[in-house]
Amino acid sequence: MTESSLCQFRDLIREELYAAPEGFGDELLLPWVQQHPEIVADLRDIGRPESHARVIGRDEDLLEGLYALSRLVDILIAPHQPVNDGPELRSGLWWTGPLPATTAWASFCAAIGATPIAEDHFHPFFHEIVSVIPAEDPDEPPTLVEEVWPGALVGGLVLVRAGVTVRAGARRLDPDVAARSCLYWAWSRRNRVTRDLSHGWGHNSQWRTDFRRDYLVGDELHYNVDASPIVGGPPDEDDITPEQRRDLLRYRHSVTVDLGEERWPFDDKLVEPWVKG
Repeated sequence: MTESSLCQFRDLIREELYAAPEGFGDELLLPWVQQHPEIVADLRDIGRPESHARVIGRDEDLLEGLYALSRLVDILIAPHQPVNDGPELRSGLWWTGPLPATTAWASFCAAIGATPIAEDHFHPFFHEIVSVIPAEDPDEPPTLVEEVWPGALVGGLVLVRAGVTVRAGARRLDPDVAARSCLYWAWSRRNRVTRDLSHGWGHNSQWRTDFRRDYLVGDELHYNVDASPIVGGPPDEDDITPEQRRDLLRYRHSVTVDLGEERWPFDDKLVEPWVKG
């Protein structure tokens, strides 16, 4: 197997971040990035919009390297998240090390050449719902109210969506369900339950998890490009509607009815037109 340079993010987390002081940031991360220019080069290469069509072989561990990077990202955005004190999270937090400074995320993005997501109209491709303000009209579509943390793109590849507060009608987004239901394809959040395919595996095996690649390609949005859909889906998914299944892929969580933590959206993929505003 050819090891991707991106797998070095795994070593950064395991060997340095757990031992870092509370509030770590530029003094640790920026020299590390500067010492690994090959990582930045490889990341920019896989971020090119045309890379969405690249078939990544099983003898490569590029997706595993991207997954290691995504864990670092989850750590760096953690200080921006509200803390959910509900019982569902008391034993479900996956990052137990020190929290970085709030400035660490923006500095890291600049160091690796990531571009902040600057979409000012809500779209689940670009935005992760953190909280929902109920609108009087139950059919009012979601609109952006506030950014909680900035999202980032590397070329056309979504590194992480922007965390946002939205206003919406209850038939579009249930305030509790959309803000607190299980977030799939995520390792760790302080504000909600998460589930990715590393959970439940041993300490070393978890790092074999693949990253979900979403790309902005011209005027198209490509979701989960490496998925190999199973026609009809697993039998235990027959109790959800096609619309609910599509929502799990697009939003990465339930939106009006809580579908629970044991769904399997990981084999689904989608291409849809991007209509700005």
